[in-house]
This record gives sequence, structure tokens and C-alpha cells, in this order.
Amino acid sequence: MFDYEIHLLGICSERQLGMREMLRTLGGSHTTNMQRIRELETAGALEFAYTLNGRGRPKKIVTISPLGVTILDKLRSVNVMMIKMNKNDVRSVKEQLRLRKKIVESGIDPYEKFLEMNEVAINIRDSAQAITSIR
Repeated sequence: MFDYEIHLLGICSERQLGMREMLRTLGGSHTTNMQRIRELETAGALEFAYTLNGRGRPKKIVTISPLGVTILDKLRSVNVMMIKMNKNDVRSVKEQLRLRKKIVESGIDPYEKFLEMNEVAINIRDSAQAITSIR
């Protein structure tokens, strides 16, 4: 959800890049990247600095603001706590619910079956450990 913002602010906090270098590093559409950079600038998370590099136009450097550092820390902590799902996860849950319904319709208690399967798995684990300890 906040992956792009974390990535962009992280790049800005690690090194100072010019606008062209930043767009090249981010990859993807320049238009979309510029739009997101402007949004973060408007929010106060990014700032621009100009450096003189001899001749020509000054280089525009994208830097992270003190507010941006705080935002980056908060986004990283929120991102860790978020539950992330994709279409395959939803399909898997849907399939598991279908199978559970089929088990219930057959007159089998899913919880009892789970405990039985858990006991089998524990017995397999214990027997495998016993075999390895004998060798």
C-alpha cells in the first residue's frame, strides 16, 4: 500500500540524486513518478536543492525533509504491521472454505479432523527425530 512512498523516501534518505537520476532509479513512467514526487513535495516530505556544477543549469537534487524522515519511519512501522494479501491468497482461502464445507457436509467435524492430522504430524516428526538420533 505504501511501498512506493517507502521506496522513494528511502532512496532520498540514502543518497542525493538529481531529478534525472531519481527517475532512472525509480523506473517506470516518468509522468507518474513526477506526479508522486510533486505530491510528496506538496505534503512537505521532499525538498529540492540546487547545486552548481560548473557550467550550465544548476542540478536539481531531491532531498528528504525532516518531516519526510518522520513520515518514512512511520510508514515503515505501519507497513510491517499490515496484512498483505493478493489474489492468490484470496483464491486459496476460498478453496479451503469450499473443502471445509465439503467435509462438514460429509458429517466429519473439521476440528476433530485437524487434531487427528496434527497428531499424525507430531508422530511423524518424533519418529524422524528418533531415527536421526540413533544414527
